[in-house]
Amino acid sequence: MARLRAWWQNLSAAFWFVPSAVTAAYVLLAFGLVELDRTTSVVLGFDGDASAARGILSTISGSLITVAGLSFSLTIVTLQLVSQQFTPRAVRGLLADRVNQFVAGSFVGVFAYCLLVLRVIRTGNESGDDPFVPGLAVSAAIALALFSLVLLLVFIHHMGRSIQVSTIAGRIGRELDEAIDRLYPGRFGDPAEEETPAWETDGEPGLIRGRRTGFVQRLDLELLATTAPDGACIRVPLAPGDLVTQSNVLLEVWPPSVADELETCVGRAVVVADERDIVQDTRFGVRQLVDIALRAISPGINDPTTARTCIGYLQDALEQLAGREFPVGLRRGDGTLVQARRPDFAEHLDLAFLELARYADVRVASALLDALAAIAEAARRAGAPDRVAVVRAVGARVLEQAVARASASTDRLSLEEAAAAIG
Repeated sequence: MARLRAWWQNLSAAFWFVPSAVTAAYVLLAFGLVELDRTTSVVLGFDGDASAARGILSTISGSLITVAGLSFSLTIVTLQLVSQQFTPRAVRGLLADRVNQFVAGSFVGVFAYCLLVLRVIRTGNESGDDPFVPGLAVSAAIALALFSLVLLLVFIHHMGRSIQVSTIAGRIGRELDEAIDRLYPGRFGDPAEEETPAWETDGEPGLIRGRRTGFVQRLDLELLATTAPDGACIRVPLAPGDLVTQSNVLLEVWPPSVADELETCVGRAVVVADERDIVQDTRFGVRQLVDIALRAISPGINDPTTARTCIGYLQDALEQLAGREFPVGLRRGDGTLVQARRPDFAEHLDLAFLELARYADVRVASALLDALAAIAEAARRAGAPDRVAVVRAVGARVLEQAVARASASTDRLSLEEAAAAIG
């Protein structure tokens, strides 16, 4: 099921899937309206002759294919700009944008519609056929042409907004919030899963290694728990988002004798792909925001405001994680036990702040310390003093690096005051 879900999500996110579906809908509309015109003796809509209908449809189809080429060119330029200015990892989100996909599909679909209607028009002296002008289909083509003009304006407006950092960071932040709610729904302090068993006492495990190099995109622990032989214990030392090679261990199995039986299902339970996605990988959302902030504070761009925007979304995500229970990833089947590695709160916090702290100026470092103070307060409200200590330790490292770069005593004083608010 994990591989099937991954396949469907990758397919639905592909840029060609929705445009193809929209184009197919326009093709069916063309066949349907032409057939309706054939079966109706009353002239519906357009009442011109065959020459006028052909002229209208030719003009619309020629214009729409030109507009489609323009829209595709704008899309490619936007993707290139986002990749260079922000992060290549944000390109997938733009390709999966439904507005862009629907507009591209509509332009191609109207072009195909006009061609299909154009081919059935008859003047009456062609091969002895009766004259036929599908008035309803031609009228619909005129309406679709006007609709396409509206879509062109919508597309230009939407692409202009799509390259704004507030839009990109906001989209990533929303996807990250949804992933947190889905993967970590329990509040801190809720009854936890049972403790991780000490399987090492059962001897050396059997090892199942990767079949290809890539990122772990999906883990289906339920599948492993239900398909493993009775009495099997399985550990997955990886988490979604980890890079694996063909020499890396995907599964550790006790007893080692059942490893061969699991070889057939490991490809369906552990999905390895060329790129990460956020469905089971909250760290990927954090990674994207950190990458945008790092580009923003690089000497070639020097845009601390963008970095502070990304830090705000990182703060929001870490405030939520500070009050969530992190499950140990334990699943039980009929006599089987499966446990996977799950990134904890400290791993998310380090990823979000420590790399930024190495390159942050005073303004960005102050924003990092303010965010850490808010996260520490969220952990206190959740009753998680151990997480407050983690935040405090990260704050000390951020302060140390920021003070070392601060040249003015007033800057150092403000940084120390911001760090003191962490507690």
